[in-house]
This record gives sequence, structure tokens and C-alpha cells, in this order.
Amino acid sequence: MKTRYALIMLLSCMWCGGSYGQSHKLDSVRVEFEGFETETVFDISCEQFDFSFKKTKKVKVFYSKHDLSRFELLKKDFKPAKKQSLDIRGKVIYTYGKTPVKYCFTKFGFFCKDGKLYFNKKLLMLISDKIYGNHPEYLDTLRQQ
Repeated sequence: MKTRYALIMLLSCMWCGGSYGQSHKLDSVRVEFEGFETETVFDISCEQFDFSFKKTKKVKVFYSKHDLSRFELLKKDFKPAKKQSLDIRGKVIYTYGKTPVKYCFTKFGFFCKDGKLYFNKKLLMLISDKIYGNHPEYLDTLRQQ
């Protein structure tokens, strides 16, 4: 009986793509950002971003399948990074159904989520290209430290 139940569970998981419960597709990506050239007296944390730039931040939302697939693909390029102080200049929010997944980012390719730090140069370049029409030249030579 246990073997039959296990086989049924395995087959049903294979049929549903290996996921448990209802899976959601990426519906949108929202980028909230402050100009990379903006200078502040002190580093802005992820928690301070909305308050610090409430009147000056800009927002861009992406819905096209092409844009969403690029954002989703580059989300897989996050590499763990060493803890350091961050000067946040934006947030990228992936929305799956009603579930938002938020990352704060710096102008140097560092992203943070839930207290963990990552590096993702390609995602920052995509964000820069999408919000400014191109990315600053320094991003081409940027390396994880």
C-alpha cells in the first residue's frame, strides 16, 4: 500500500512539473530606483530606501513576455557575496501571482534579500539598460570583490 501511494505521488509530481501546490508564473517585474549619480551623506539601507527617496525615486514596471523571461533568466545568476555596508539605489520586485519577491540593489551589482547578500552584474546591467536606455561604462569592467 505504501509503495502504491509513493508511486502515485511520484507520478503526480512528475505530471505537475515537479512542484508542490499551485505554481505561479512571473506576472511582472517592478523596478524602483534612484539615480546612480545621486550622492548621500550616509549609506542608504534597504529599509531606508523608500523614505529617503520618497519624492525622487522613479518606477518602471515590465509586463512583456520577452522582458519577464530576461529578468527571470538573470535571477539565476545571483552569486553569494561577503557582508559589507551597502548604499542602496533601487529595488527590483518580481511578482508571482500575489507573491512579491523583493531585492534591493546598489549601483555596483550587489543585491540583498532577507539579510543575504548577492552579486549579479548582468541583472544590474539589464536594469540599467531598461531604465536609462544604456548602462554606465563602469559596469562593463565591474567584478565581484
